[in-house]
Amino acid sequence: MTAPELTTSPGPPAPGVSRAAKIRACIAGAIVTVGICGVGYRAWALQVDDVDRYRAQAERQHEMRVAIPAPRGAILDARDRPLAVSADADSIWASPHDVRDVPATAEQLAKLLGGDAQSLEVKLASPHRFVWLARHVAPEVAAAVRAAKLPGVELAREPRRWYPARSLGGPVLGGADIDGRGIDGVEKSLDVLLAGKRGEAVALRDARGHAMLEDGLGAAEPGATVRLTIDRTIQSIADQALAQGVIAHQAKSGVAVVLDVATSRVLALASYPTLDPNLGPDPAARDRPVTDAYEAGSVMKVFSVAAALDDGVVTPDTGFDLGGGYFVVGKRPIHDVDHDPYLTVAGIVKRSSNVGAAKIALRLGRDKLYAALKRYGFGARTNIELPGEQTGMLRDGSKWRDIELATIAYGYGLTVTPIQVAAAMASIGNGGVYREPRVVMDVRDATGAVLYEPRPEPRQVMKPETAAEMRVILASVFDKGGKDYGTAHNIDVQGFACGGKTGTAHKWDPVEKKYGERYLGSFVGLAPIARPRIVVLVMVDDPAGSDYYGASVAGPVFAEIASQVLRYLGVPGDAPVVVPAGAVAAAASSSSSPATSPSQSTTTSTSTFVGMGLGKALEKARELKLDVVVHGSGRVTSEVIANGRVTLTLD
Repeated sequence: MTAPELTTSPGPPAPGVSRAAKIRACIAGAIVTVGICGVGYRAWALQVDDVDRYRAQAERQHEMRVAIPAPRGAILDARDRPLAVSADADSIWASPHDVRDVPATAEQLAKLLGGDAQSLEVKLASPHRFVWLARHVAPEVAAAVRAAKLPGVELAREPRRWYPARSLGGPVLGGADIDGRGIDGVEKSLDVLLAGKRGEAVALRDARGHAMLEDGLGAAEPGATVRLTIDRTIQSIADQALAQGVIAHQAKSGVAVVLDVATSRVLALASYPTLDPNLGPDPAARDRPVTDAYEAGSVMKVFSVAAALDDGVVTPDTGFDLGGGYFVVGKRPIHDVDHDPYLTVAGIVKRSSNVGAAKIALRLGRDKLYAALKRYGFGARTNIELPGEQTGMLRDGSKWRDIELATIAYGYGLTVTPIQVAAAMASIGNGGVYREPRVVMDVRDATGAVLYEPRPEPRQVMKPETAAEMRVILASVFDKGGKDYGTAHNIDVQGFACGGKTGTAHKWDPVEKKYGERYLGSFVGLAPIARPRIVVLVMVDDPAGSDYYGASVAGPVFAEIASQVLRYLGVPGDAPVVVPAGAVAAAASSSSSPATSPSQSTTTSTSTFVGMGLGKALEKARELKLDVVVHGSGRVTSEVIANGRVTLTLD
């Protein structure tokens, strides 16, 4: 018997639940399932795929990072006295989103800060989450703002740059802006070392949305300490003497440079007009010793004559017929202020003869003069640690015409910077050894480790004998009285015998395209001349009136600086200073004729030096093979000869 076949069929609907309800329940379950899957997918995107983006967004909403400059390193003088330092000051900032009443807050801040309410309102309505309202405010202003407890307005401490010596050496230091970035001078050239590493302040929002600085400052690395070769006292002497000289002659500007002869380290760089870096930049003030190049005029005769002596084409006693101070090269006449008919090489420097310098240069030749000027550092940067240094202009000597060779010998047709001239003069005082000038002694980090210490390589640019001859010639420039007085006869360096060279240059008028009636008066010298310790250069640009000669406008400034600086350095004035006879060369000259005059005749050990200038006295001592001891400056008033030595007292 076959078993009955079982059949299935849907039973009747569940009691109380319709088919439509079941369908709706399934649809709802599907929708919920899809929604849960969507939420899960979105949660995955938020928590996994886009976590970095949303974390950053959350941080932007809940915290602000305020960059705080690191304290800049101090700038000290050669004796570790501060020239630039950093100290904390209060600054005021706002989180505009947290300001409740913008107009009212702006009005209250304007009263406290002394500013304009409208501009403050613009800042407080900013879409940014951080704005500065006032930087480096006075302590009493900061206290008043803090006491006001204005919502959204906060205070932070940040470094501010201070210059305790104010305008002393201002153009050398240059200054830094409100964010601590160097904008000129040493502050700019060494900004990377001075700046250090910036820190951060993190501002968090509390549950009420108020900003807090609870996380404090991130670690900041202070900048390195820079020690300059500048001496504050010497810089002060130079600044004051230069300012007085420029003002007295109603000049446009002025420059003074003081270098240590042995090292070419800069002891002072003075510029007028000057500036106080505490007050910000001044367009009229710049570091003129390195940024300005001039046609220096007659001071350049020192170097053209030195080149000829070094080459051996002339000696100090070589004579030249000057034609009464008139000479034609090609079709161009050359004139002298004085009308000497005849001078020796030494006398050409002493009397500052353009004609004589031109004839010496023509005898030397363009290639040799060009090579010598390049050796002395002209036409190239000294690489001093200051921004904006100029090279000056020295054209290729092979392209000079005869007239250019002649004029370059007495300072026209090339441009030089004051620092170049001072460094070249230092080589004459240093036995012919040239060193590039430096204004930085060293740079050290917070641990005292040396980061930078310049060691310029010395180079012999002229023979020691040439340097010795030039020093005697430069001493003769100060000779007083008689018809063969030196161009510096009216310059009196109290207590010291010096040597140097005057310069008076006509300035080129770019409008008229000719040399006009405007002048640059200058003086550069070695002090004391027997054993040079310092070089002092002074330039006074565009003095007013008829008194524009270098000896008159720059000479007194040189004398004031040299005398004060030597006393400050402890250099003996009245104490004996011996010039070995073997180092002395002929320097004096006849201003009348090539014949030997009575004052130049060979003498015996019983002859007198009284009445002579230093240059002529040194020449006579050389002829007599006597060592020389010098007291004072001016003309010889008494002498003592004993044991191969003559002691001269000058007044």
